[in-house]
Amino acid sequence: MNLIDWLVVAASCGLVFSVGLLFARRSAKKGAAGYFAGDRDVPWWAIGLSNTATYSSGTGAFVMLVLVFGLSGNWLWWASWIVWMPLVAIVWARLWRRMQIVTTAELISLRYGGKPAVVARKLYAFVCCFGFAVLIIAYITGFFAKTIAPLCPLATWQVLLIFGGITVVYTMFGGLLGVVYADVVQFAIMITGCTVFFVLAVSHHGGWHNIVAHVQQIRPTGLVQTPPSSSIDLYTLIALFIQGWFFAGSPTAGEGMTAQRFMAARDERHAVGGQLFNAFLALSFRTLPLIGLGVVAMSLFWTEDLQKKLGALPESSTMLKDPAYAWGQLIKISHLPHGFIGLLVAAEVAAFMGSLSSLINWGGSFVVNDLLPERIAKEEGKVWVSRLTTLLLFLFAATVTILFVDNMVSWFLFINSAMVIFLLPLSWFRFFWWRFNVWGELAAVILGLPLAIVVWFGLDFQSKPMWQGLGLLFGLSLVVLFTVTLLTPPESKETLKRFYARCRPPGFWKPIRDEVDLPDTGEPTATEMLVDSLLGMIASLGLVVATNAVFVGDWPRFFMSLITCILTGAWLLRRILLKSRQADRVPLAKAEVTP
Repeated sequence: MNLIDWLVVAASCGLVFSVGLLFARRSAKKGAAGYFAGDRDVPWWAIGLSNTATYSSGTGAFVMLVLVFGLSGNWLWWASWIVWMPLVAIVWARLWRRMQIVTTAELISLRYGGKPAVVARKLYAFVCCFGFAVLIIAYITGFFAKTIAPLCPLATWQVLLIFGGITVVYTMFGGLLGVVYADVVQFAIMITGCTVFFVLAVSHHGGWHNIVAHVQQIRPTGLVQTPPSSSIDLYTLIALFIQGWFFAGSPTAGEGMTAQRFMAARDERHAVGGQLFNAFLALSFRTLPLIGLGVVAMSLFWTEDLQKKLGALPESSTMLKDPAYAWGQLIKISHLPHGFIGLLVAAEVAAFMGSLSSLINWGGSFVVNDLLPERIAKEEGKVWVSRLTTLLLFLFAATVTILFVDNMVSWFLFINSAMVIFLLPLSWFRFFWWRFNVWGELAAVILGLPLAIVVWFGLDFQSKPMWQGLGLLFGLSLVVLFTVTLLTPPESKETLKRFYARCRPPGFWKPIRDEVDLPDTGEPTATEMLVDSLLGMIASLGLVVATNAVFVGDWPRFFMSLITCILTGAWLLRRILLKSRQADRVPLAKAEVTP
């Protein structure tokens, strides 16, 4: 990189920084709720774009994934995402928005009662802030540093100081609104840079036909579109699919930064619409140029040594020493003009900053809303505590990054699956089963993250077939949560009725539902939600199958999948709109029901 490239990166960071700071005064005036919940005024399109930008923590991760596992490697995340994304849109987006809370930990005070609920709320907030948020920040930072290393060899601490520092400042002062609208700008920068890079890389390396032909010659299994494949066995695919049904409870998905944006939505319809838009962007649109770049990387970097080790090339290799370097090395050997290299680094910076800003704002929200003593009552004081918390959280995460993060393939699988799987049943038990109690919640929160770390790293399940570690953790969770819940007393009827009146969840609530007199709001029934969710899953499945088919020119599969996606997606939207119009005719449909 030369001076022109650095100027382009600086201009990009300056633009994002300015957008983030535009909302500083508005966030400060609205207090902690405005700072962390965006004054509940975020529209659907901003929710979709912001959530997708948050998931895109590093564009180089997709290139690495395709290089290591082939096209079927996308199913390591698609298998669960095509399930949980529609489920969250149809079911959980509504539930989070209507509760009128600031953090997901606050749900615990509504769902359970007594002193154990106070302890559970604070413990959950602590684990999310200083456990999940810190580990995810460490992962995305470590990956970002490796991704850009071939172009600008900065140490991890320098990456944190320069790009992390910029992000922390606008996040500290702009609050959630600053994060969301900065994400929109960052997503535009990221998708533009990656798309143009894909076009130029294909042109420089002989055209798409020649690239695919070369991959077919050196690694034909790399072009297999769907598992089971040599990279992903059937058991792993099944485990990931089952995981998707519960991923609404994941701090990295439906219960993390995603839920924070639902709680900040203008209304329930904006929350649902934002998640459906997010599903289209996240599953396919953002991945198109990145999967293509992964195929280009396969044609250039795949060797027998990489096939055997699936982790690193031998030190004698001058092309690529680590799959995490693939994105940067691909830019380096494509002989792109200066200035444009800066744009591509800016795209990667935008992806990193988008995720980082969301994580530190999300983590900080737990400290202020759930851990902060009640005596700090003034909203202005809470805003400043929020800003200080954001800074301290980043510094703590930076320390973890420098000391512990390595082996990015293993960390990718841990962050996206193993880390959260013990907590996943909470998403169903809390909302769908009245008998579930605070002791089951405490068991999940206390055991979840430590067990995941012990199983994945301590017992070295990272080196075994993926389904074994996931199956062990998920099975343990179901057994522990059921046993603890049934051996301890249920919550009081008053607590359960209060929660049901506020949230109106579907599922096994008949003993409570019969005692709560609520108006008919015209909202979907449990059966209608199930049908809508299945339609969304079919549409998502068609979308991702069509996405992979593009790259190998499998046009019969592409058109069949695309037509399936369009028809089921249109049917789903029609059902949602019809139900929404019916609800508008009910006089009390828009009223907030309070306990």
